[in-house]
Amino acid sequence: MNDATSPGEGFDRIYAEEQVRRSLHPLRRLVKGFYLRETLREVRGPTVDFGCGAGQLLARLPQGSVGVEVNPHLITALRAQGLTVQQSQGTMVDFELRSLPPKRLRSLVIAQVLEHLPDPAAALRVLLASCRRLGTERVAVIVPGEKGCTSDPTHRTFIDSTWVTANLPDRLESFLFSPLSYFQDWSAWIGRYFVFHEMKLVFDRTKSHDG
Repeated sequence: MNDATSPGEGFDRIYAEEQVRRSLHPLRRLVKGFYLRETLREVRGPTVDFGCGAGQLLARLPQGSVGVEVNPHLITALRAQGLTVQQSQGTMVDFELRSLPPKRLRSLVIAQVLEHLPDPAAALRVLLASCRRLGTERVAVIVPGEKGCTSDPTHRTFIDSTWVTANLPDRLESFLFSPLSYFQDWSAWIGRYFVFHEMKLVFDRTKSHDG
């Protein structure tokens, strides 16, 4: 992504093929299913899956949902499955969200994406500002634990509670975020040893901006 992450760094055909291959592995699909169900509990109606990757979440989202993806090879594969996916050039203007219909997409999920970016706080501000204009009510951010973050060379930023405290105010672009939570309410330290551990941060638009 321009000003965020370069398409040449992990977003080429080889990266896409590896993502699809991993998504089809039976054991990985089984494990991933538990995490996807946790994520689906956070969505409210039609949802934007920002950085939808191989489409495991997008395929399970409510009707009318749309994926946004920077990798053109993944987009081709997902569209072949009948999924709705929009190309993102990865610019820090609004990540091409301005073309989405306002007041229709109630949630946005950004899962396993922010850790790829050198400035996740700036990217999150851009996304939340775009969601405010779209009338999106909820944004769910999901990032890997420490071991999961170090397991992928395309990950640039480790996001944990310390990072959140240092970089995010309580209110951001008319959104308030809930207390941090972890998959199955496990403790944060499990992420040091278990690669699939995840942290979740949920932003809800304040009532004063519902109109």
